[in-house]
Amino acid sequence: MRYLLKENVSGGPAPFDTELEITETDDEYVFVFFAEHSFGYCVCNEYNGPHYKGDVCEIFIGTDPFRKTYYEVEVSPKNALFLAKITYCGNNPKGDPVIEAEFVPEEDGFVKSSVTVTGGGYTAVIRIRKERVSTGNGKTFFNAYRIETDGGETEKHLFALSPTLRKKFHVPEKFALLENYEKQAEN
Repeated sequence: MRYLLKENVSGGPAPFDTELEITETDDEYVFVFFAEHSFGYCVCNEYNGPHYKGDVCEIFIGTDPFRKTYYEVEVSPKNALFLAKITYCGNNPKGDPVIEAEFVPEEDGFVKSSVTVTGGGYTAVIRIRKERVSTGNGKTFFNAYRIETDGGETEKHLFALSPTLRKKFHVPEKFALLENYEKQAEN
C-alpha cells in the first residue's frame, strides 16, 4: 500500500507528490519513496555526511516505548547514506529539539539503499534489518520524511507521513506505530 506524505508544517497537501510504500519480509522493513519533482541536489556523497542540507528521504525508526531513542536513516538522490542512533533530549528554550547522535560505522551498517533517477524525480529504497532496530522493549514506531531544496534552498520543502507541525522532524510524539500501517495494507 502507498501513502502520500503531507506538508510537514501545515499538515496539509504537499505542493508535489511523495508516495511511500511500506512492506516487510521475514528479515527486513522496506520503505520505498517515490519522490516527484526533484533537482537531485546533494551536498556530499560520503557516508554519514550532512545529507539533510540537500534533497533527501528519511526514516526514523525504533522500539523505545518512550520514543526517546531511535535510528535516523537518510538517503540522498545520489544514494549516499546516513545512519545514526539518536537520543532525543527534549527541547531547548526556543522549542527546538535537542538530540545526541551516535553514528553507526559503515561496516556495521544494517541499512541498505538504492536510488533510481526518474523523469523529474527519483525513487529511493531503504531496507532495514528488523533485528537491528531495537532501541527498547516496545513496539516498532517510525516516521518518514522528505526534504526537497529545489536546487539548494535548505529545507525549502519539508514533507512527512505524520506531520510534526513544526519546521523540525525530531518530534517523537508524532512517530506512528508501524503495525498500524501494516494492518492498513492487509485490508
